[in-house]
Amino acid sequence: MRQILILLLTIGLFSCVKNKETDSNTQPEPEIETSSEISDFDLLKDFESNKTKFNSDTLEILDHSTDGGELIVYHDNEFNYVVMDFWLYGETGKLNYTYWTDNDFQFKFVKKVNYEYDKPYYEEGFKVDSVTMYLTYSEPNNRLFDSEKKEITDKELVDSTKNELNEFYKDVTQEIKIIK
Repeated sequence: MRQILILLLTIGLFSCVKNKETDSNTQPEPEIETSSEISDFDLLKDFESNKTKFNSDTLEILDHSTDGGELIVYHDNEFNYVVMDFWLYGETGKLNYTYWTDNDFQFKFVKKVNYEYDKPYYEEGFKVDSVTMYLTYSEPNNRLFDSEKKEITDKELVDSTKNELNEFYKDVTQEIKIIK
């Protein structure tokens, strides 16, 4: 009787150990998306969900619009990208160009929003219309998207938008020292 009891306990012990090994083998390791794997529209989503983790510096932009502007630079060592959020204000509209760059300020992704007012903002009851576009800098070609994230294939529009965004960045940042 004693031998049967020892045999049953031994079998029970081995089956528990085997079940524990099976459970630990069947549970997959959680996948953690690191910022090095992020590209294009994922940059936008990642930044929106992590914006509070970033440090920010705000710089005034002078002489580029009638009502001034600002540049907000978001940076943090935890992320492998920097976000530069440009705002220019005018009487009948404003521009918001947001650039995602690597740590050497090479462009990865840009969100461009033009706001147009039907009359000057200081007049009562002005209405706002906006146009949003996204430009990716993924290889091999730049790609342009509308506000619905549908690709725009007009090569001339893609090239002119890219040139506009590159010139804007170059023009506004030439007099600003951005610390990495």
